[in-house]
Amino acid sequence: MKDILPRKGILITGGAGFIGTNIINKLLNLGYKNINLIIKDSTDLGQLKNVLTKINLYKVDLLDKTNLQKVIRKINPSIIIHLATYSAYRDQEAVSQMIEANIAGTLNLLIASKNINYDIFINTGSSSEYGIKNNPMREMDLLEPISFYAATKASASLLCQVFAREYQKPIVTLRPFSVYGPYEENKRFIPTIIKAVIENKTIKLTAGTQRRDFIYIEDIVDIYIKAMSKGKKMSGKILNMGTGKEYTNDEVVKTLFKVTGKKVKVEKGAFPKRLWDTPHWVADISKTKKTLNWRPKFSLEDGLRKTYLWYRKSNLL
Repeated sequence: MKDILPRKGILITGGAGFIGTNIINKLLNLGYKNINLIIKDSTDLGQLKNVLTKINLYKVDLLDKTNLQKVIRKINPSIIIHLATYSAYRDQEAVSQMIEANIAGTLNLLIASKNINYDIFINTGSSSEYGIKNNPMREMDLLEPISFYAATKASASLLCQVFAREYQKPIVTLRPFSVYGPYEENKRFIPTIIKAVIENKTIKLTAGTQRRDFIYIEDIVDIYIKAMSKGKKMSGKILNMGTGKEYTNDEVVKTLFKVTGKKVKVEKGAFPKRLWDTPHWVADISKTKKTLNWRPKFSLEDGLRKTYLWYRKSNLL
């Protein structure tokens, strides 16, 4: 990591969210000094309260093309990590916001940074871009999104690919699967079941055997760091971020019971099935392993144990 520590600035969008907070904490631990966040007036910085004096904040909307370009010129980053997104799986009426944030925002960022000689631009995609597949999802698979959110993320990934080819820019897209760990949104599945165990309340699950590829946040952060170190060698690539293993919600709950030594009531069928709940949803990570010389370090047991202990200590649920 020594070869990238002295480099110029890092620009991060969406840095106050789940993945962004963990990336920033890791970068600071590695010794990075010039970390720059683009935020909106409405951005909640609560998760970054302990490190705000160590990072630079720039208030500008990704839809504000003029000021966005001014800010990016001032920062002159060598690394851009694009995490900003608008997710509304349960509110398909929010299509316009998703188009603005996920498509227009991404395009504006690409254009505003076009003349910057950055080493790498990391676009954060989504496994939802693939749609329903019967086999492990590969980066070359046909994109068949089944939600408006997934469609906008697929559009952003395609824009990045075209931009990389058209202007010979080192742009890569990383597609996370079901990420969990410290600072995840409380309403998500794993924080919800951890809260239920801590408070001795009933866990409500869907009726079926839906499966997901759950990956612990530290493994995700490791991929970002390795991609950063590769720089221009990553140009045009798309990589999955998963473990290659899938688990049902039942199996996740049972694993949580095992690592905590606690057990609460479980109601199957009490939580409604959603359109994207499928029998298979797992990453093929062979390309990621080969490209980055990376392997997931945390098993489901390890990740759940660390997450549970973090929530017990932080009292953030």
